[in-house]
Amino acid sequence: MQYINSIILFSIILNLSSCTSHQTKGEDALVTFAKSNCFFWYFKSQNIDTTQIKKITAGVVEMSSYSSEKFQKVAFLVKNYSPNTYTKKNIDIDLSKCFSLNSDSEFLGKIDAISKL
Repeated sequence: MQYINSIILFSIILNLSSCTSHQTKGEDALVTFAKSNCFFWYFKSQNIDTTQIKKITAGVVEMSSYSSEKFQKVAFLVKNYSPNTYTKKNIDIDLSKCFSLNSDSEFLGKIDAISKL
C-alpha cells in the first residue's frame, strides 16, 4: 500500500509541476491550487497522509499574488465540485475529478470569476 501511495504522490507532484510551468496570468495559481486541493480532499477521504499535499498547496498560495480569500473560495468550489464524467474502469469519482478540473469549461469559468473578484 505504501508503494501505491508513493506512486500516486509522485504522479500528483509531476502533474502539478507541469501545471506551474505552463501558467498564464489569469487562472494559473488558482487552477493549480484547485488541483492540489482536490488531491488533498481525495487523500483525506482515503485516510492517506496529507502532509506533502498540504506543503504543495501552501507553496502555491505563498508564491501567488492572489488573496487568501480567493484561495478559500476555490477550496470550497473544489470540495463541492461534481463533474459529469465517465470513467472506463469506474474509478473513484473523487480522484477522477482531480484530473478533469483544468479541462472543465464550467469549472474554469467559476475560477475565472473568483480571480476577478
